[in-house]
Amino acid sequence: MGEVYRARDPKLGREVAIKVLPESLAKDPEALARFQVEARALAALSHPNILGIFELGRENGVSFAVMELLEGETLRDKLKDGSPLPLRKAMEYSREIARGLSAAHEKGIVHRDLKPENVFITRDERVKILDFGLAKRTEKSAREDETSTPTQSRGTEPGAVMGTMGYMAPEQVRGLPVDQRADIFAFGAILYELLTGKRAFKGPTASDTLTAILRDEPPGLSQTNVNIPAGLERIVRHCLEKSPEARAQSAHDLAFDLETLASIPAASAVPPAPSLPTAERLTPSKRPGLSAVLGIAAVAVVAVVAVIVVSRRPSGPAAHAGVKRLAVLPFENLGSKEDDYFADGITDEVRAKLTNLPGLEVIARTSSNGYRKTQKTPREIGKELEVEYLLTGAVRFAKGSDGTRRVQVSPELSLASSAASRWAQPFDATLTDVFQVQGEIATRVAQALDVALSAEEKRKLEAKPTRNLPAYEAYLRGEEASQSMAASDPPSLRRAVLHYEQAVALDAGFLEAWARLSRASSLLYANSTPTPAGARRALEAAGKALTIGPERPEGHQALGDYYRLVVKDSARALPELERARRLSPGSAGYATSLALNRQHLGQWEAALGDLEEAQRLDPRSVTTLHGLGFVALRLRRTSEARNAFDRGLALAPTNLPLLHRKAMTYLLEGDLAGARAALKGAPKEVEPTALVAFVASAGDFVWVLDEAQRDLLVRLTPSAFDDDRGVWALCLAQAKALKRDEPSVRKYAEIARAAFEEHLAAAPQDAQLHAELGLSLAYLGRKVEAIREAEKAMELLPISRDAYMGPYLQHQLVRVYILTGENEKALDKLEPLLKIPYFLSPGRLRIDPNFDPLRKSQRFQKLVG
Repeated sequence: MGEVYRARDPKLGREVAIKVLPESLAKDPEALARFQVEARALAALSHPNILGIFELGRENGVSFAVMELLEGETLRDKLKDGSPLPLRKAMEYSREIARGLSAAHEKGIVHRDLKPENVFITRDERVKILDFGLAKRTEKSAREDETSTPTQSRGTEPGAVMGTMGYMAPEQVRGLPVDQRADIFAFGAILYELLTGKRAFKGPTASDTLTAILRDEPPGLSQTNVNIPAGLERIVRHCLEKSPEARAQSAHDLAFDLETLASIPAASAVPPAPSLPTAERLTPSKRPGLSAVLGIAAVAVVAVVAVIVVSRRPSGPAAHAGVKRLAVLPFENLGSKEDDYFADGITDEVRAKLTNLPGLEVIARTSSNGYRKTQKTPREIGKELEVEYLLTGAVRFAKGSDGTRRVQVSPELSLASSAASRWAQPFDATLTDVFQVQGEIATRVAQALDVALSAEEKRKLEAKPTRNLPAYEAYLRGEEASQSMAASDPPSLRRAVLHYEQAVALDAGFLEAWARLSRASSLLYANSTPTPAGARRALEAAGKALTIGPERPEGHQALGDYYRLVVKDSARALPELERARRLSPGSAGYATSLALNRQHLGQWEAALGDLEEAQRLDPRSVTTLHGLGFVALRLRRTSEARNAFDRGLALAPTNLPLLHRKAMTYLLEGDLAGARAALKGAPKEVEPTALVAFVASAGDFVWVLDEAQRDLLVRLTPSAFDDDRGVWALCLAQAKALKRDEPSVRKYAEIARAAFEEHLAAAPQDAQLHAELGLSLAYLGRKVEAIREAEKAMELLPISRDAYMGPYLQHQLVRVYILTGENEKALDKLEPLLKIPYFLSPGRLRIDPNFDPLRKSQRFQKLVG
């Protein structure tokens, strides 16, 4: 509808394109309106994948628009020989188209004529979307922008067909109102053509083409190109749904799915589904009946699984001949306590830079941070951590003469055995140069230890996590809240998520912040009521981290955690976590994440091998000690488990999961008095209500509480259970059942039923919710429904799929069968649980009142014997 001239802008010294409305059209109100629509649509957008506009004007009766000059060819030119594009190139182009569409849709602009002719590929392979002449503003955006063009420009009457044959959505063909989903249909048609070389909809006549759009499905991509991943075919099919409601809804999500597909080797064939699954959570600390799962600290991403066999672990420097072992202790903040988080951030960054240098083993943060403000001598620390060298430091914040904020760091490297200094140097820099200081400290330490550095290693030491200081400060606040994922209680995780989100908003290229946002979101999803939004956030953030740094371990670990904690697919998580481990072999965190994932797969010996490596790098981690005891307990090695829990309690005497698991060691031995004594032996600093709520909800152990503790339990409110009314009510129902108070049992079971059904409406595939609903229904006497829900939980996550969670769900099915009088079925499911790693034993069966209805059965007596 216009003539385009190449021109030069003398003021700014640039070449531009000038689009002029010909005189023959300038007097046509409809043509003029469409010309203005295009210009105003472009003016509202500013995105690298959309043609830019510099000026719109009218002079001497001539309407014109000054635009960005593009040189190259259209997608149609690239497809003219009828051959598909190479897969990598097709995905690259489609991602950029989706990004551009996303930007337009966010501004309320629908293109309505997306086709290969309107997608331009510049000489340097940048994608630009052109020709917004048929664009329309959504009604919402038009209301928000009083200067915008009308929702329908002149000439676009209701029922008019606007668009190009073969790329119009069914609703466009019918002349119905359209929104951004019409562009998504056109996008799907373009992507189909890029991958096959053929049009998705093309008939002998225009009428045949329109009929195909309305009625027919194009041939499957795999029929025309066998190299196309099944996941990519699913994306195309989702875009080409006839119904707008069934179609992909967001160009932003499509761009992300395509980025994930291209960036994640392990998932290249099967990208995350557009509609995210919501399966069972792994141990919210306040969930009932979680004897199969970890508690607050142990469910952390860094939890370790293995049996503690100290004699098998190589010890200290002798473990790797010629390797120097170093501990980076927390740098002391000499200023305001409010700046502690920043001093910790400097310490962590220096430690992280040193961790993977060849010839150097660096003790993990968890063990090193135990020596904050310690009075122990360097010799004592060196002996306890089995290290030769210590890096200490002091941090002071000050204002320079020009008013800028400065940071003064005084690090010192010393021999642990003699405290003799090997290197020390003060650094004084503006706060914005703190990243350079961190890199210099790591480099000087490596040089002082005679560690040879390659050019690539030097580059990594000099790398800056971000250049945006406010983003870095927000990230450090997130680290402070999450305690490096060691805190898994929902309130701490929510605070961490907010800080990480602020960090990536300030710097979209901040890889570490994206990875931490993903991991915190996955853990929050697992430890609280799951939501689709939380799942999407976890997946999207992992994908962002991988897109920024596909060869960095952080994104792979985040994606592995997403698959394990959100999707509940540990087999899919395994290659991601293995890759993270390979990329950072000196990090205890990647080894422990991998070990925990192996537990879900039943790979106990492999998990033990990962643990041995992690234990050498993180010898005083409370979380590791909990994990050691946890697995020993699961394998019914109660004395080994108790030893590990005692060692952990020596470091953290108020740790609720450790106190709880220690009590469980006595239960497996059939010693109820010993278990209650262990709980009663908690230090006075432990809040009684917290202990009671934790024990009641974290392992079906309401019956373990003594009378006084149970009396306290029934006085608690939902706030003691993270405001989860279902968890709270089910715990109270169990307490009332022990008292044989049937009216109260039914009262609380009904509250629990209603709460769990509400949760299941948002997460229908959550296996744990189905089990809990089944238990609630069983207490209400609704036998058929109770059994159906408990069996549904087992179908969703059987032992064969998850060796970690499956046994717990089967245990809940046993309880439902007992409560509904199906004792033989209960025994059928109970017998296998005594033959696999799990928290049931003959000793526990003898004292657990939940099994009382089975006691007269000879089959049960045989199990107890």
